[in-house]
Amino acid sequence: AYCFFSASWMVGSIVTTDMAQEFGVYTIPSSVNNAISAAKILGNFVAAWILLKLGPKRTVSLSCLLICAVVVGAFSTSFPAFIFTRFLLGFGGAILMICMTPYVVYCFEPKQQPIFIGLNNAGPNTGNLIALLSVTAVRGWLGSWRSVILFYGIFSVVFLVLWLFVGRGYPIAEKAKEETLSSTVYRYRDGLREPFLYKFLFTMTGRLVMYTVMLYLFPLHPNFTVDAQFISLMIALTGIPGTILGIVLAKKLKRQITLFRFSGVAQSILFFAMILTNSAVLATVCAILLGFVIFISTPSLFTLPARLPGATPQKVAVILTLYWTGAYILQMIIYAIVVHLANTVSWTVAMMFTALYSLTFLVGTFLLPDFDRPAKQPPAGTSPQDGTAP
Repeated sequence: AYCFFSASWMVGSIVTTDMAQEFGVYTIPSSVNNAISAAKILGNFVAAWILLKLGPKRTVSLSCLLICAVVVGAFSTSFPAFIFTRFLLGFGGAILMICMTPYVVYCFEPKQQPIFIGLNNAGPNTGNLIALLSVTAVRGWLGSWRSVILFYGIFSVVFLVLWLFVGRGYPIAEKAKEETLSSTVYRYRDGLREPFLYKFLFTMTGRLVMYTVMLYLFPLHPNFTVDAQFISLMIALTGIPGTILGIVLAKKLKRQITLFRFSGVAQSILFFAMILTNSAVLATVCAILLGFVIFISTPSLFTLPARLPGATPQKVAVILTLYWTGAYILQMIIYAIVVHLANTVSWTVAMMFTALYSLTFLVGTFLLPDFDRPAKQPPAGTSPQDGTAP
């Protein structure tokens, strides 16, 4: 379901020019993607609350139903109406994203969690890849942008129906006596006091902005060294093997922080090289490697909330709710700035701004907790309990 949410988002971005011209808009409208980002801010913020109130299965059902609003968008008669359906699409996608990791925490042992968190995080990239590989043929077959959007939206309807029949829930919180309920429920205010939240947000926002720009804005670049849509395709395509290797490394590496820092350095070098070079071959090679190094660390990164002390499905849901809310607030603001620069200054300046902002990921890898750090041994001749001489 999340794959085809991402596919619908991507396809809507690709047909932006056709759609905007029909509605009399003749610049690149950042509102098409920012409607989804705004919805994700709201959806992420309320997702943990909805999960607690409705339970997991009903919450997923609601999110899948909202994603199906993309079908209504195909029949929009005005630009604001189309943007509203994009808002509902993003709202449903945000709720669905928050639901996935708590399912993993509940269903699988800690040693298995990197596998399934990695698979979940491959969902968006897989959806983008489906869209990029198929949209040209679908546009040639169906013609109008409305028919194209409807085609991809139908898959979301299918997955909604499947979930209603085969989806399962789980107890969102352990039952407790009324007088101890406050100590068993992890609330938003508890998450806001978690230092990890702010370190994780600072680290990931640069990568999120860069990935969003490269997948949803960059295909519209008119004068890049290589066909811009091909570059976006390469980044999405190589993200799949990158994720697979990342799942393996998440289980094998003794210290995951090393992988984060390698990914940060490689990502920065490749992105700057890709947007600055005049060589078509070098730009293509950089794009291929960029998708790989972005996703090689993603499975490990998103296991971190599940490795926090006292992690439960509810605590993980709250942490991810607050993280994605903050991340999409920043992403929406920065994305609007990048689009403005592309429209009013130049694409080169817009891409350089994106590259500079993406450096927060590299800096942030030195702020994240190292859960794999070997425990400090007490000095020789002392007691490990109190550090005093025996």
